[in-house]
Amino acid sequence: MKNILHLVHYIVVLFVLNIPSIENVDRSNFKTCEQSGFCRRQRKYKPDRSSYEIDLNTIKIVKSGHLRCLLLDNTKSHVKFKLDIFTLEHNSLRVKINERNPIRRRYEVKHSLVGEPKLVDMNITNLDGNQIQGSFGKAARFLLHVKPFRLDLFTNDMFVMNVNSKHLFNFEHYRKKTHEHATVGFFWMNAAEGWIDVNHNKNLFSTATKPITDNIEIPEVTTHWMFESGIFDGFFFMGPTPRDIFKQYTTITGAAPLPPLWAIAYHQCRWNYIDEDDVRGVLNGFEQHQIPLDVIWLDIEHTNGKRYFTWDLKKFPNPEKLQNDIAFYRRKLVTISDPHIKKDDAYHIYSEAKARGYFVKTKDGQDYEGSCWPGSSMWLDFFNPDISQWYSQRYLLENYKGSTENLFLWNDMNEPSVFNGPEITFPKDLVHHGGWEDREVHNLYGMLQHMSTFQGLVNRSHGHIRPFLLTRSFFAGSQRTAAVWTGDNSAQWSHLKVTVPMLLSLSVTGFGFIGADVGGFFSNPDPKLLVRWYQAAAYQPFYREHAHIDTTRREPWLFGNDNTRLIRQSIEARYTYLPYWYTLFYKQERQGVPPMLPLWANFPKDKNTFKTEDSFMIGNGLLVYPVADADINQISVYFPGENTIWYDLRTFNPYKGSETVLINVNMESIPAYQLGGVIIPRRLRKRRSSMIALNDPITLIVTLDRYLEAKGELYMDDGYTYDYRRKRQLVHRRFIFKNNELRSKSLDTSSKFVTEAWIERIIVLGYPKNPNKVIINSGDKHATPLHSYQAATHTLVIRRPGPLVTSDWTLTIS
Repeated sequence: MKNILHLVHYIVVLFVLNIPSIENVDRSNFKTCEQSGFCRRQRKYKPDRSSYEIDLNTIKIVKSGHLRCLLLDNTKSHVKFKLDIFTLEHNSLRVKINERNPIRRRYEVKHSLVGEPKLVDMNITNLDGNQIQGSFGKAARFLLHVKPFRLDLFTNDMFVMNVNSKHLFNFEHYRKKTHEHATVGFFWMNAAEGWIDVNHNKNLFSTATKPITDNIEIPEVTTHWMFESGIFDGFFFMGPTPRDIFKQYTTITGAAPLPPLWAIAYHQCRWNYIDEDDVRGVLNGFEQHQIPLDVIWLDIEHTNGKRYFTWDLKKFPNPEKLQNDIAFYRRKLVTISDPHIKKDDAYHIYSEAKARGYFVKTKDGQDYEGSCWPGSSMWLDFFNPDISQWYSQRYLLENYKGSTENLFLWNDMNEPSVFNGPEITFPKDLVHHGGWEDREVHNLYGMLQHMSTFQGLVNRSHGHIRPFLLTRSFFAGSQRTAAVWTGDNSAQWSHLKVTVPMLLSLSVTGFGFIGADVGGFFSNPDPKLLVRWYQAAAYQPFYREHAHIDTTRREPWLFGNDNTRLIRQSIEARYTYLPYWYTLFYKQERQGVPPMLPLWANFPKDKNTFKTEDSFMIGNGLLVYPVADADINQISVYFPGENTIWYDLRTFNPYKGSETVLINVNMESIPAYQLGGVIIPRRLRKRRSSMIALNDPITLIVTLDRYLEAKGELYMDDGYTYDYRRKRQLVHRRFIFKNNELRSKSLDTSSKFVTEAWIERIIVLGYPKNPNKVIINSGDKHATPLHSYQAATHTLVIRRPGPLVTSDWTLTIS
């Protein structure tokens, strides 16, 4: 089995993002590959020929969509392996390889999947005795070579990947020409420790695939994946477009659910707000400086000696009243709950878990004891379903004393962090439920904690209120229950710059609700860096300022009036776009497409987007170029897409696609551009919090393409419950501008949501001339709203057209 885990060469054009190195940890605490026996051996393993062959006599169809055979190792070991190939819905393929009779069991990850993947029929053809072909889905097929074992994958008769051509149980990705119908993806499901070597090779395929490439030199990226244990369990996604890949992956692992509206607004956090007076003072500061806020956070110091599910009653004597006061302006409180449990017989969580035998064990069967924030600590074994359920129940109001339904959660330190452990985590020989060593399952631990927390929050409201939960540790499938942030960054310009590729890497792997600590967790940012960070993060999914306990206070009004104004403008900009963000998060739940995207996801034909790491898109409509360097007055902006038009949202100036332009910037600048052909809903009225604005009117920003057309969507609901699922209490509208008409129609005719929100303003950019008249028809009502036209920017503004967002209407420009 060891040869299986010599594993994979992963060659991909679109799914690898290079992330610059971030020096925020002491690397001496962590092993290198050379210091790890299995990694060192696997790197050196380079056979000339594969020793693996398919036993042709064992090939059988277990059931429709499932082929099984034996894979033989012709070395001295003569080990036999089970090879299972599954053809799945949405043009996907699963390959599993495991020992037929293992000396010891190997762990198979289950928690990442949303049930068993749905099989589709495969049509098998035996070609010549040495090759077996299977076709499935939409023009997808595989070619299984018997001797030596190799698996080739095709879509639309184009070769896209293969397994084991380099004799390492590898898979490779190739295409002669990069275009929008040639995107593929791979999901490797393994929870053990692993290394991935990334290599660049200009002429990688000139020898590896000479019969296919005709010696075309194509620069690609190869990755060699090396894991200590587990089985080969890989999912191949055949695309053919980036959005198909997102759908295929989230069909397997689940899409991120729609978060509460307030959760995608602005959060204020630090380690730590000292006491109730401090919290109230911060809230008053936001009121005095008229800065929107939705959530305030409490770190570990709010507890009684780092005993989670408790309060330091000297500092927080009346936590329920504090939460009710926070809720006055419909704001929320988040508290922290880490997985380490303080060893203290007087602590009810510890004593009950100890009595029940709920802690992770050593190899000798004793409760494992390590060090973390409380000092001597134990860790719950979340692999045991009974323990997970018990932990979930700790979040019920009757168990978490002092909590209310206005309190939500943060699971930190859940890798888990063990201060005196090897590599600051669990020893590999600890034993979890089922007899599994930590080396087999380590990377699942954090996910199992936050899944338990999520379920506890759901149960707390009897399934009525949507939870919010932030986690530091996560795994494939974590997106179903938690938001994610990038961990403890630092107040450096390089850390601001690297947030974009980090967040995009998370985004394309299914994690749509993501962010980085504004200003940097460690150290003190200078005012200019802090302002630039607020500006960048205003256009990223999770928007939270957070800081270390040893940093100076960092509330938005502490850096002088000018900087307070700039930070306020950034946060206000975020709030104006909440209708658009919320619509994108709903579409993510439905379609699997994350809100924050690399440029190539929307423009796969444009090769110039493949290496872009300094900009990103929000949905298909907004292009954002954060200013991430000190003391610059210009940035280079590339506008993607042939024959596209981009509109500067401050000046309304248009720019042509497929061009790079030097843009002047100052401290006021947040370079953001709306694509022609898109309609984006916004709320322009200023409010204290997002939920107060729930029924506020909508402004539509219509940016016309070269055909003078545009389209967009708006989604609304009550902002916090599951009624949008259970009772269809929602509004989902489609807007289409074409032939001088703007129409609104429902995308969900079964919806029943009632709202007072109405269309307050329509701004059309790129309209060629001043119209004579604007008429709006909604049912049997007709009106002629006021309009104005700016010839210099070709901007048409229609004021107070008036229809409710729930109604069908047509606006005609004549």
